[in-house]
Amino acid sequence: MIATQEPGFDGPLVAGVDVGGTKISVVVVDDRDRILYQHVTPTERSSLVGQIAGLVDDARRELQRDVVAVGVAIPGHVDAEDGSVSRAVNLGITYLPLGSMLQAKLGIPTFVEHDARAAVLWLSEHAADGSAQAPASVAFLAIGTGISAGIVLDGVLLHGDNGLAGEVGHVVADPDGVGCACGMRGCLETIAAGPAIGRQADEAIAAGRSTVLSPQSSAADVFQTATAGDEVAVEIIDRVADHLARAIRSLALTLGVRRVVIGGGVAAAGPALLDPIRSHIARECADSPLVEAALGDATVELLSPTEAPGARGAAAIARHRIGLRQREGVGQR
Repeated sequence: MIATQEPGFDGPLVAGVDVGGTKISVVVVDDRDRILYQHVTPTERSSLVGQIAGLVDDARRELQRDVVAVGVAIPGHVDAEDGSVSRAVNLGITYLPLGSMLQAKLGIPTFVEHDARAAVLWLSEHAADGSAQAPASVAFLAIGTGISAGIVLDGVLLHGDNGLAGEVGHVVADPDGVGCACGMRGCLETIAAGPAIGRQADEAIAAGRSTVLSPQSSAADVFQTATAGDEVAVEIIDRVADHLARAIRSLALTLGVRRVVIGGGVAAAGPALLDPIRSHIARECADSPLVEAALGDATVELLSPTEAPGARGAAAIARHRIGLRQREGVGQR
């Protein structure tokens, strides 16, 4: 937990909560986006609403200051207008009126947005080099328990008419692949999400492959073992990087973005993830003038999970929705 009470916070405080399949991150920020409080805890799926409300109350008590609004970032099909969440398969949510339930518990305005969209909103307000001017278009590829993308296109946060813009984790990458929690087979997240990376290690072990990997290895274990040169681990990470490079190529070709940021829990692998992705992109650029035109001068960045982009983006959503700042497309469908 991090809590600061430095003098001179600017403006009213807002809280941002990022709900993931395994952990929840909470931040409280001032109007200059300075973090005054930060906390991470395991997700309690069976009592999610009560847990989120309790975490916000804990932050208020710790800071001895109130917050004027709360933003929540969560995976699934999010209706940003009514704050409901449906089809969040990695959280076991079929339908949940999360925004109204939290607002009733907390007594302050509460807004809900898709986690990757919240993160990309925050990223679109912060250039990679720290300058004030960020590109007008940016895609955030979140890789954790699942995979999704958040997109700001020409300065507008993209939801799509069906509210599902950016669900690239459920684009079929291998028609003969394993079943996905969404009901389809061979989705991208069955290959490149954190649990899928560990599953592929188990499959290799079950097939009798020689490897130093142990059963039930985590994605972090596979990356670490690949860095040490284990053949099975190297093959798994190369396959993951190949499919993620294809996803990035698709984002660049269909949306015209030149800045792609990779985040989520798997991003903690650092260069062990980014370097092979960039290698696959370089090979595609060498093979195709079209891909070279789309990606040759694009930036593919890695964002450390410690940056808390989902929670900070959720706070930004709350800030925009109560009118502290205006941003096109926020809370609109």
